Amino acid sequence: MVILRIDDRLIHGQVIAGWVRPLGIESLILASDKICRDEWACNAYKLAIPEGIEFFCKNLKESVVHIVQHNKKRAMIIVESVKEASDLVDAGLKIQEVNVGGLSYHKGAREIAPYIYLSPDDIKSVVHLNQMGIKVIGKQLPNSVAINVVKNLAGVT
Repeated sequence: MVILRIDDRLIHGQVIAGWVRPLGIESLILASDKICRDEWACNAYKLAIPEGIEFFCKNLKESVVHIVQHNKKRAMIIVESVKEASDLVDAGLKIQEVNVGGLSYHKGAREIAPYIYLSPDDIKSVVHLNQMGIKVIGKQLPNSVAINVVKNLAGVT
């Protein structure tokens, strides 16, 4: 099982307490071409990871290779943007669903839910994922009601 989560806050309490522990995640991967080059940042994120859970800070391509090589683990990949999620899929990540857990408001962004704001580029990436047959849902916690991001973009609820 692999969960791909988009959250511009990356690793924080909601991810650990709300997702990682209840779902029995064994491996958590922060996938970022930018952050993986910053050893200090990777080590800071690692401090938030509970004992017994593997943590990796990798670039996007290395993240896909890691998942392919360790596909028997219950894993979560966290990215900061819809574009990064789309790039992971383009790099060969096999998933059926992307979870948008939180994208903060920024100028020019469209509100999809109170915790999801998409820029025009984000919308292009959502459409790309949808065209690849991947369901894009908004969900703050595993037991939250899922929001179909594509339907919300189209104005269908």
